[in-house]
Amino acid sequence: MFLRLHRRAKALFVLSTLIATVAFVLMTTVANAAPVSRLPKLGAITPQFTTVTDAGTSSAVTSNISGTTIPHWSSAFNSGGTNYKYTMVGTNPSDGSVTTTIPTEIIPLDLSFANGIAFDGTKKVKSTLASPIFKPASFTSGNTQFGDAMQRFEFWTYVSTVSKKYHVLLGNPSVYPTVAVNVPASQGGVFITSTNVVIGLINYHWFGALILKELKALNIQPNTFPIFLTYNSLLYIGNTSNCCVIGFHGDTFVTSPGNTQTFAWASYTDPGIFSVPIDDINALSHEVAEWLNDPFVNNIVPAWSVPSEPQYGCSNLLEVGDPLVGVAYVLNGYHPQDIASFSWFARQSPAITQSGEYSYLGTFTTYSPPCSG
Repeated sequence: MFLRLHRRAKALFVLSTLIATVAFVLMTTVANAAPVSRLPKLGAITPQFTTVTDAGTSSAVTSNISGTTIPHWSSAFNSGGTNYKYTMVGTNPSDGSVTTTIPTEIIPLDLSFANGIAFDGTKKVKSTLASPIFKPASFTSGNTQFGDAMQRFEFWTYVSTVSKKYHVLLGNPSVYPTVAVNVPASQGGVFITSTNVVIGLINYHWFGALILKELKALNIQPNTFPIFLTYNSLLYIGNTSNCCVIGFHGDTFVTSPGNTQTFAWASYTDPGIFSVPIDDINALSHEVAEWLNDPFVNNIVPAWSVPSEPQYGCSNLLEVGDPLVGVAYVLNGYHPQDIASFSWFARQSPAITQSGEYSYLGTFTTYSPPCSG
């Protein structure tokens, strides 16, 4: 609260009254707020990402969706004698230079907790819109958006020859009115990390159900890509010691089976929450890349595991961000995440990527290892 003193106050008692009032307001504010020192403190936390679907949706969605949804293409690869089908956003990069632009929405969430502290994603809409998620930036695979650059990198064998003008772009987002959410005390609270950053922490299952409910309430069209945006608000699974989910993507039936809505949620985060650099749009970059590569959360690949990401155990999902959580770089002042390529999951040798790398930054020098143990 700010009080502006009148410059021409002539009476001393008026000034004294103002000073007393200010002191009272400040004391009351401090008394009513939850001092940082009194917030519950978290121990070690691990960044992780998940997927969210309606019950049964993931198994019901196939690569031959007949209803309304986002533009997508399907193909298959063979590994170890097994044929793996997959579906991605846009058009097949081997089919030539086609530009696909997906209409996009941003829905900010203002999350208010029982102790009176709120985290408003609206504050980070402007920064998100100015980031490489939506604005062209200089990537090795072209001057373009982050997601498009990653797709071009992943399928460079085709992009560099038969599909030089291939693109999959996010449209200029429609920013929806902020959705105000009161988080019940039983479903979340405000905590301070071991690095002294204050965060909101919410029950994963409650929050996932909230997103699905809002999707239907907002009546968003299934041929678009809605992104829910929060700020410094993370999720726990089961209890607060299993923390923290920073983003997810998923799908849901919006009217009837076959009409499928894809979506994502990501939290814009301040530096220092985690021991690895997951700052600003890092979580959103992770989710955009995964949405492009596995929009219907049903792309099964040979099972993989990496020692650096034990939170995922033995996974068989084509989730290009999961193997490289926390591996980031600086671009135009933002921190997008490195992503594993399609070739890494398909165990292709040589890789069909730019320069034959198995991740954009070259973190992986060979394809995915099988699960150990």
